[in-house]
Amino acid sequence: MDIHYKNISLTAFLVITVLFICIITPYSAGSALLYKNYIVRYDKGWDILCDPYVVQKGDWVFKLFRQRGEISHKDFPKFLAIFKRINPHIRNIDMIRPGQHILIPLKKLKKDSLPGQSSGIVTIPFVTISNLPDIIKPLSTEYIVQKGDYISRLITRGYGSYGTKSYKQGIVLFRLINPDVVDLDRIYIGQKLYIPSPSLRDKPWYKSLFDSSGNIIVKADPNSPDTKALSSFVPTEKPDNTPSPFAKIASILDAKFLNKGIYSFPGHGGIDYRLDLSGFPVIELKDKTKILLSPSPSTNKDKKINEPDLTAIKSYWSNVKIVPIADKASTEQTLDAVMKSFEKKAFKNKISFSDQGLKVEVRGKWIIEQPHFAGEKKTHLCITPVNDPDERTPDSIVRYLEQHNIIIKDFLKDFLKDFKKTKDKSKKAQNENTKEDVIILDFLDRKTFVKNLLTAMGYNYAQNVAITFPYAGIQIKALSNLVSTGDGKSLLVDFGDLYGDAIIAIKKTGLDIIQIKEKDSAYKVIEKIFDALEVSYAKDPTFLAAKRPIIYNTSLTIPGYLISNKKQHKILLATASVNDDVVQFLINKGIKMIQTQRH
Repeated sequence: MDIHYKNISLTAFLVITVLFICIITPYSAGSALLYKNYIVRYDKGWDILCDPYVVQKGDWVFKLFRQRGEISHKDFPKFLAIFKRINPHIRNIDMIRPGQHILIPLKKLKKDSLPGQSSGIVTIPFVTISNLPDIIKPLSTEYIVQKGDYISRLITRGYGSYGTKSYKQGIVLFRLINPDVVDLDRIYIGQKLYIPSPSLRDKPWYKSLFDSSGNIIVKADPNSPDTKALSSFVPTEKPDNTPSPFAKIASILDAKFLNKGIYSFPGHGGIDYRLDLSGFPVIELKDKTKILLSPSPSTNKDKKINEPDLTAIKSYWSNVKIVPIADKASTEQTLDAVMKSFEKKAFKNKISFSDQGLKVEVRGKWIIEQPHFAGEKKTHLCITPVNDPDERTPDSIVRYLEQHNIIIKDFLKDFLKDFKKTKDKSKKAQNENTKEDVIILDFLDRKTFVKNLLTAMGYNYAQNVAITFPYAGIQIKALSNLVSTGDGKSLLVDFGDLYGDAIIAIKKTGLDIIQIKEKDSAYKVIEKIFDALEVSYAKDPTFLAAKRPIIYNTSLTIPGYLISNKKQHKILLATASVNDDVVQFLINKGIKMIQTQRH
């Protein structure tokens, strides 16, 4: 059944969110609108639409009634006269009491202008899907994600076992009030979520939210400025569970995907143009820009929008973009066509930033400044197609970049591939405690610093070892510090106790020695030790986040030294503070973390 909304008159002064008074045909059952019953009372030749209301504590007539209805706004004395006549039990309007039932006159109605008007009770939609989150969110609980949490556990507490009908409804409501959670398998410790309260299930309108499959039936808001044309949506009996590249694109862009129902646009000569979303799906961005996907008509001649019809659409959707899609286009090709509909200046291929000395460079096929799409705080959406799940940016780096307002969106070119294996890995990684795996070296005391550094690198280090060496024809005894490597190499470390010819005499015995001076910086000390031990290292190493070419990758250049030992894992000696998520990334790569700390 199609529904056409015409000649809609709306007063901005109604408290009821979207109460609209109009000539309207009956709504289809299972509509996504919430409904409210209103009373019709006859008064001096007019039917008066009335809102039944129970007086609350703190209510008083002039405060309460001026907020309600067309009559009150236009002629308040007339409103009071009508109010007194239809509420004869209220003898003194200045003395209304909490708990009293009253009728608030809203609007004069022409005869038979609303279905059921003659019966004295009419049912009018008062909440649409567009503001449903505003209704659900206050009835939800704010929750901070803890270690070990996952969405299904949080929902089962109030909505029953996994897989049940009530559980699925709980998930639908969770998605509705947490639009930023695109992937239910990707939540992180400390993230703020809203959990729908089980008390919602007791609301009289709760069941009307869902169709037979447990999904909310999406209806456009008939009173929003850009949808005056309005639409009716007819739910299919069985949902189409076939993956869609269009739906994937909407998910990538954090947008709504509309592919069911019919929009009716008033056209030339009073003939409406009917836009069937099953043939012409729409992606609606957060800033209400609509992307109308126009598939190729090569296989279906009916899949074509004529110029007059396009004019009708654009006259109601001023911010619509018509994007032609080639037949059998891939997700990447379709997304490319969508991106080309926007100005080139909206996109970048690379962004960089510095974080306490760590240099980060993010490259992607499309990097979008979010206000172009969302109207929110300045963030960047970095979108890149990949061939395999293993090429995706690791979750730890995704979380790290999100802290710097960069949202990573890697998607598979073949969107039918199974993500389960990748998701399972990410769940395990995000709950690991990185701090326990990092060795912190304090540079306040050089002797302790050297000892801890060599020990962390896997060497044996003995302090105050007695040594003898020939000097001027005699054997000299002294104390020094001895480093022993696994391959039999030994090295003395002196902190200024040996002088001049003594150093030369020791080296003549075949024993190497390095001197750490008071003025040496941490970098100088480290490099003296590495050079003496013939340690292979790279200074300020750069790591690629994902297993893919650098052209569409994130690189992290970390101040410090990457050490490669034959018998050990790689060791990163970082000389700057490194974020926990970056540390987690490095540990997952099999790199042992040592971090210097200076004061």
